[in-house]
Amino acid sequence: MKTIFDLPEDLVEDEILSRVPMTSLRSTCKKWNTLCKNRIFLGEGAKNQFLMMDSRSICLINFNLCKDDGDPSIKQVSVLDQIKISKVFQCDGLLLCFLKDYSRLVVWNPYLGQTRWIEPRHSFQRGDSFSLGYDNNNLNHKILRIFDKIHPVTDRNVLGLELYDFSSSSWKVLDATQDWQIRSHRHSVSLKGNAYFTTRGFFVCFDFTTESFAPLLPLPPFHSYCGLHFTSFSCVRQDDLTVLYQHWESPKTMEISVTDKIGPDVVSWTKFLKVDFGYWVEPLSGRFLVDREKKIAVVFVLERAKACWYQTAHVFGQDGYFKSVRIREAPYLWNDFYPHKIYCAPLLCSSYLPSLVQLNQQV
Repeated sequence: MKTIFDLPEDLVEDEILSRVPMTSLRSTCKKWNTLCKNRIFLGEGAKNQFLMMDSRSICLINFNLCKDDGDPSIKQVSVLDQIKISKVFQCDGLLLCFLKDYSRLVVWNPYLGQTRWIEPRHSFQRGDSFSLGYDNNNLNHKILRIFDKIHPVTDRNVLGLELYDFSSSSWKVLDATQDWQIRSHRHSVSLKGNAYFTTRGFFVCFDFTTESFAPLLPLPPFHSYCGLHFTSFSCVRQDDLTVLYQHWESPKTMEISVTDKIGPDVVSWTKFLKVDFGYWVEPLSGRFLVDREKKIAVVFVLERAKACWYQTAHVFGQDGYFKSVRIREAPYLWNDFYPHKIYCAPLLCSSYLPSLVQLNQQV
């Protein structure tokens, strides 16, 4: 018996999917869902593109990593207007945005054009961090809030944890007892429904299914270095985790490793790339992407030219390929923690695959 996938792919995309309303394209077939997302949201050539988030307007733009197609093309495809955002966190096509006035959260699905507003249990604070994930048993989405608080007995600064459940639209307090400290809870990545954070010499997964932290996991071994390292996390097309290493004494040399296996309590690593970069990648604001199939890494930095700063992408290949692409002049923004100071905004980037998750609240 023949199915729709026995038809030529061009016929399926051009004559069938293009005639179906976007909200009717939800399917249990993974291949069909991928075809729908690539075709309608991104347009032709989407399979060779990454997406990045712009910190000024929270927009999504295409970035073509193909070596032989000239300079990478940049095209705005969606935008969230009239909302001032302080921080953005991404999970499988949904963007969790922390408002500039720290009053609320908004979850945005750019693909369906839907938003969902999240009110705090108690007032949010400027230093709060959030991660978005889901229960792998029922795909119910949840939000983890991490904040600093004073322990009532020891007077020590400790982490507080709260969890928001989409199904009940409510917050609850979690036990934050552990014998280790998250190195910086203000930068995490979401992968396969879970959130990952760095600790000192390790990293750790918050499992949204069990609603708890899993055991500590080892970072890649870097035998060429000793002493203090700085790490940045990224995801490879929502399939694998990748880490960028720089050493305190050799900050212009970077190494990137990619996971072969990754889960809440298991990990294995493969070295992907090592280069003398010439730039310092700031661990909290620096961003990078890896395309495993094309064997390319893209690192985004702020580059100064005369009196201006530019958001710039440096493309590295495992075969020695290199290209530098100046994206645009970096905007100046006020510093949240030091209001009297301004700084240049880096380009926030992430691999992105459109989501069919309904948020129940329209823009």
